Amino acid sequence: MRGLRALKRSRETDQFELISDFFTIFTNPKRIQILQLLKEGELTVSEITERTGLSQPTVSQHLKILRDKHIVTVKRWGNKCYYTVEDGRIYQVCDLIKGIIFKRIEEIRKGIAR
Repeated sequence: MRGLRALKRSRETDQFELISDFFTIFTNPKRIQILQLLKEGELTVSEITERTGLSQPTVSQHLKILRDKHIVTVKRWGNKCYYTVEDGRIYQVCDLIKGIIFKRIEEIRKGIAR
């Protein structure tokens, strides 16, 4: 029985680590900006660079992180790579986070106005 509890705690810890690792994609505003652009559809590194004003190496670095986390996928056609979001539910997560943040900001504003 004791071993079963330890195994369950170990699995929960692993799950917490996976969740924490997943949320690291939101720790950089440039990655969020790239994700928002990809909401419109697939784009190349050049297109993302042009639309964000970020350097090509910076865009490539963030896309690699997003690929490693299985947030975006890449398709190669000829000499171009097209990036797209792997699972559109990522935008539900983004919207949920924005909702929490904006609600908190509104609460702070109301507190200041009192």
